[in-house]
Amino acid sequence: MTVKNGDFIRIDYTESVEGQVIAATDKDVATEKGIYNEEGQYGPHLIVIGAGQLVKGFEDDLIGKEIGYSGKVEIPPEGAFGLRDPKKTEIVPINRFKEKKPVPGMRIGIENKVGTVTRVFGRKVSVDFNHPLADRTIVYEYKINEFIEDRQEKLKALIKTFARMDLEAEIKDDVAIITVLWELSYYKEWLMIRRGLADMIIQHLGLKEVDYVEKHTGERVTAELISPPAKEPAAEVTGPEELKSEETTTA
Repeated sequence: MTVKNGDFIRIDYTESVEGQVIAATDKDVATEKGIYNEEGQYGPHLIVIGAGQLVKGFEDDLIGKEIGYSGKVEIPPEGAFGLRDPKKTEIVPINRFKEKKPVPGMRIGIENKVGTVTRVFGRKVSVDFNHPLADRTIVYEYKINEFIEDRQEKLKALIKTFARMDLEAEIKDDVAIITVLWELSYYKEWLMIRRGLADMIIQHLGLKEVDYVEKHTGERVTAELISPPAKEPAAEVTGPEELKSEETTTA
């Protein structure tokens, strides 16, 4: 059985740039390379082929491989994070920043875009919205560990991967029923997570709908939530509506 579009697989891999490992699914490797993150998820990663979780060149290399395959692939910029586009550099007024003073290298979010501060001059800030790895060749070393074929197991795997927690879930008559603690409504991230998760489930499991059922127990929610897939943390800046009284120039 070989990997094809739509398959659910689990893989281990390292991601390297110019000989330096910048990401790893194995905790020991991450620790050894000095990139261990206490908030990271370690262990074989669930990959849904065709879902856009990986750069295209890496995903293309997985297709046609069998379980147990180990390999190494070098992905040029065109198949990885793209070539740098000078048009993606913008100048924004410094008063758009809320609390943190902008400095070169800072990652910031502006109008649903994430960029890097490259220069601060006077009351202006230059922001590069190209991916930080644009123009770079990426090397992946990986192993395909297993296929996931059971639909119930696929549902649980999607929830664990994109909600980063274990939730009660079952499939009845082509409907996914997911039980969540009502306290999750306190997390603004959950609003985005549940929509993205539902879209993934419907698209990749072929279900008719996803129902979220609130469960009231009085327990406290301690799981840290993030938005799928791979939203980057960034300093916040003020939006256009907040700028109308201060600055007429918009980014």
